[in-house]
Amino acid sequence: MSKPVNQEKFEPFEVSFGAGALSGAYDKIEDHMPIEACREAFLSGINSFDTSPYYGNSEYILGDALFELRNEFPRDHYYLATKIGRYGYTVKDFDYSAKRVYESVEESMKRMHTDYLDVVYCHDVEFVDFQQVVGPNQALEALFSLKNQGKVKYVGCSGYPLEVLLNIAEHQYKKGQPLDIILSYCHYTLQNTLLADYAPKFRAAGVKYIMNASPLSMALLRDAGPPDWHPAHSELRKAAKQATKVAVDNGLSISTLASRFAFQGRDVFQLDATVIGLARKSEVQEAIHAWKEAKERENSQTETKVYEEIHTIFKPFKNYTWKSPTDKELCLK
Repeated sequence: MSKPVNQEKFEPFEVSFGAGALSGAYDKIEDHMPIEACREAFLSGINSFDTSPYYGNSEYILGDALFELRNEFPRDHYYLATKIGRYGYTVKDFDYSAKRVYESVEESMKRMHTDYLDVVYCHDVEFVDFQQVVGPNQALEALFSLKNQGKVKYVGCSGYPLEVLLNIAEHQYKKGQPLDIILSYCHYTLQNTLLADYAPKFRAAGVKYIMNASPLSMALLRDAGPPDWHPAHSELRKAAKQATKVAVDNGLSISTLASRFAFQGRDVFQLDATVIGLARKSEVQEAIHAWKEAKERENSQTETKVYEEIHTIFKPFKNYTWKSPTDKELCLK
């Protein structure tokens, strides 16, 4: 059950609510779904929510749902994370200036009916020049200023290439102003486990909290298969489809197996939380069930066998990473 969170220390539940799914980019969202999903999340113990201005109307939808539930679950019962810097699909839609950061944080707070944000990340840091992240009158400087004002509790960066995140973390550590948190995505999955290798490096650079997003690899590892826009190449898509069939043939679900695997990262490299895209009450229930199963029992013989088969299928693509930004995002084609 939800209870007031510790404001002096970030203590997210091991499952975090990824509100990017509320954007409708994956599936159509009916009006009643967000409130039902958020209520179920609270009742299940989930106490952190992650969104971004880039995720369509996610901030509005999440904010309105949480506001609707404010009498049952007041603002001090959860951590709210959002992002700055990315406002559209291409590099032309990025603005990491301090001025835009201040505006963006105010806009996000207004959309989500709050006067402070627990976590704010620089969104997709690989899309901009290094100095736009760490330089004077740029993003991190503004975020740390907002932290000093109490409007932001924790400052972090998100992105796909782990080396870019690490370079920023190490720079900030040497500067004496380490990042509080990093958000990595698609890097602790059935296909890619690089985050486990990088975690000690992030810790050494003073990063206190590590969040793993998209254990289903942006829907690559879901029963219905990935959306058309997914950046995985055709061979990897075929491998994912084959892995899904192996799971189904053994009476299992690829998405449940992928979630279960990701949750076990807590024991492997002290992962703080796994951010999963959630938009429906049923999806919350499925995620919590997979988490409980991962916590409470060892893999069954069937699961062990299927995991081995899936790892074999993905072996040619183990730790493969796609280009980010893509040529299309760079406006090259």
